[in-house]
Amino acid sequence: MKIEDSLGFKLSKSSQRMYELFESYLKKVDITSKHNGAMLIIHEHPNLTQKEIANLQRIDQTTMGQIVDQLEAKELVMRVKHSTDRRAYCLVLTDTGEKLTSSLWADMKRCEAAFLQKLNSDEVAQLFSLLDKIERE
Repeated sequence: MKIEDSLGFKLSKSSQRMYELFESYLKKVDITSKHNGAMLIIHEHPNLTQKEIANLQRIDQTTMGQIVDQLEAKELVMRVKHSTDRRAYCLVLTDTGEKLTSSLWADMKRCEAAFLQKLNSDEVAQLFSLLDKIERE
C-alpha cells in the first residue's frame, strides 16, 4: 500500500504543481485563485447574481460575498441592479477587471502548456475529456 497509488494523492499533487506554476502571476496582482476563478466566471457569464456565481464556482454564499467585497474594493468587479429582481444585484467586471482577467487567462494558458508539455495533443484532449467525465455529477 503506497500513497502514490491513490487517485486523490495524484490529483492533489497535480493541482499543487499547476498552482505553483500560476501562483507568481496571482501574487503580482494581489489576488487569489478564488478571486481569479470568480472573475473568469463573471467574464464568461456577465450579469449573473452573486448566488449564481457561487453555485458555478461551487463555494458557499458567505465566501462568495467576501470574494466579491474584496474584488469590489480592488475596483475589479461592480454590483449592478438586477433588471427584473429589485432585491438582487448582478456582477460585472470593470474595465480594469476585464483587462486583468484577459492578462491572467493568457498567463494561465502558458502555465498549462508548461504543465502539460510531456503530453501530446491527443493525450491532452483525452485528459480533459476524462476529467470532464468524472467531474460531472
